[in-house]
Amino acid sequence: MGVKAFEPNQWMLWWDKKGEMTWYWGLYRQDDSQTRLITRVRMHYRWLKPSILFSLLVEFTDIAMMRKCMLGIKQRAEREAAAAPRTVPVPYA
Repeated sequence: MGVKAFEPNQWMLWWDKKGEMTWYWGLYRQDDSQTRLITRVRMHYRWLKPSILFSLLVEFTDIAMMRKCMLGIKQRAEREAAAAPRTVPVPYA
């Protein structure tokens, strides 16, 4: 998979360089302290080729892998946020 396109701090689109599969990652700001990460996978199935077995395997096991991946990202993001120094604005005199 290679990066096909991206917008820094907004989204990234991965693809298989054949046009049969894409993987999208998007960041959506919820408020000043929260951002939602959305990911989508799209695959073009070739029902009459032997590769369909791999595609079906991915289809039914991807949810477990993706859940673990997203939870890992969440844990690292929350750990970084907790470790970041908090700044308090100083009023001008």
